[in-house]
Amino acid sequence: MSHEPTDAAYESLPELSFAGASTFLKAPSADPETVDADIAVVGAPYDGAVSRRPGTRYGPKALREASAWYEYFVGAPDGAYNVDTERTVDYGEIEIRDCGDVPVVPNDVDRTRSQIEGYVETVAERAFPVVLGGDHYCTYPAFCGYADAVDADVGLVHLDAHSDTTDDSDLYGEHWHGSPMARIDDSEHGGYENHAMIGLRGYERPAFADLVSDGDVHLDTAADVRERGIDACVADAIEHASDGVDHVYLTVDIDVTDPAFAPGTGTPEFGGISAADLFRAMDLLGDCDAIGAMDLMEVAPGLDANEMTPMLGANAVVRFLESRFL
Repeated sequence: MSHEPTDAAYESLPELSFAGASTFLKAPSADPETVDADIAVVGAPYDGAVSRRPGTRYGPKALREASAWYEYFVGAPDGAYNVDTERTVDYGEIEIRDCGDVPVVPNDVDRTRSQIEGYVETVAERAFPVVLGGDHYCTYPAFCGYADAVDADVGLVHLDAHSDTTDDSDLYGEHWHGSPMARIDDSEHGGYENHAMIGLRGYERPAFADLVSDGDVHLDTAADVRERGIDACVADAIEHASDGVDHVYLTVDIDVTDPAFAPGTGTPEFGGISAADLFRAMDLLGDCDAIGAMDLMEVAPGLDANEMTPMLGANAVVRFLESRFL
């Protein structure tokens, strides 16, 4: 059977989620040094500081690809209705740009740290930075880059299964994904007195108990979330992190959620918070005007055959941005 050629023009249709450019929410790309937007997304494809299973270097790409599904809805001409929040959202009201990935150095944590800090500082001077990791060590230079940009002390809200407060390890040293919060405490812009943690569980070094009992770090464990509810825990975290400072950084390790929801991460811990609690936390944290930067770390897509973890992570970021900017 033959088909006669036609002169009909093709029809313009909405772009499918799996087609087109791979940027977060299919946002236009931008140079970090000239970006002019409300939100600038930055990837940190580095996992040279992990202690167990690698693979988070692929996290930024997977999160961008997963976000395309949500863009299909929120990028529609009439926006979308969020059933959970009973809110109609239109992402056409805000400008999002994707500034690509930090040029990391795979076998050099010191050079990578400098690269991330400088890249995030550059972006933070022009937009609200959203950093996609990468292992959780990347939070240390990203936090410092944001603090350099605002030139002020910065509080920290920290959702995680682990405290990441190891000061020094005989095996891993001072710079690995178990130490970023200790390094932030050492920095000139941050400290435990404005550090609030939510979702911890499992085992920590004995020194962590002393850190909590000293009263500087605010802690609500995963058990506290189950007992008190996520709303109360987030409210207390914001109060502690913002006490006496004008700027707060939000870091989310995807392993704060139970591995039933997020199996694709290097150090999963059973007994975590639910996906629903994570989304509620993002809604509440988005209402905190003091939060001027955020990251989402430790997504290792190769450890999740069903792509649940990057979908969860991308949705969590979308929920935060929706609450913060819309």
